[in-house]
Amino acid sequence: MKVSKRVASLGLNVSMSVFIGLSVYGFLKYSEDGFSVAQSTAPLTTVLFTVLIAASIAGICFFGHQIDLRNLTAYREEEARKSGETVTGKGPGKPARRK
Repeated sequence: MKVSKRVASLGLNVSMSVFIGLSVYGFLKYSEDGFSVAQSTAPLTTVLFTVLIAASIAGICFFGHQIDLRNLTAYREEEARKSGETVTGKGPGKPARRK
């Protein structure tokens, strides 16, 4: 499945923000009282945080891969354009003549 570059960039930013936000929240919450807070947290809350963190990691992987695919396509097009210009050996910067 391909998504547009704008959607991929937005999705990656949102996924990273959610992951960082949940990580900071968890760090701050559990650093105050330690393991006793983790034990007193409801199981449903723990499962919810785990699912959200896993979904944000999956989003980072998916949207990051989409951005890499877009960059790879642009790179290949640029390389094909460059190799097409220097077919006759005129050197870089001089376009090849077509007969």
